[in-house]
Amino acid sequence: MDNQVALPTVQVVENGKPVSNERIDPSVMQFIAQMASLSQLNRTRKLEEAKIPIGTKALTFTVTNTRLKVGLYPPWISFSLRNDGPGSLVVWINDAETPEMSNIIQVNEMYDCDMTYPVIRMLHLRAQAGTTASVRIYGKEGKPE
Repeated sequence: MDNQVALPTVQVVENGKPVSNERIDPSVMQFIAQMASLSQLNRTRKLEEAKIPIGTKALTFTVTNTRLKVGLYPPWISFSLRNDGPGSLVVWINDAETPEMSNIIQVNEMYDCDMTYPVIRMLHLRAQAGTTASVRIYGKEGKPE
């Protein structure tokens, strides 16, 4: 098995004309390496800046046994949820199609979620069958992409 990586095709142009030299000038290679590093550093900087909250939001809902979808824009970094009752509450983050990812919040219980980055785009809330739940949510908004 050949484990060698194929080199990319590079065309060196000097004074507007292609140069057919197999050897690339070391200063050109240094420039290419610096630009690749700069690009990666820029991506890392944007990720780190996304961790900084740009605002907070407080929401209040009365939830029934019909699923309530709460769209969040800009996406949230983290949130705290309090179930004031009288019934229990089921919470899904982003994807409601995965029941194993749901969380049951009992009456007078708090639920905290911190994703570090602004990736919380949707909350799904549903009270246990035959009950309602009064919910308070406090979230930290992140910088949209």
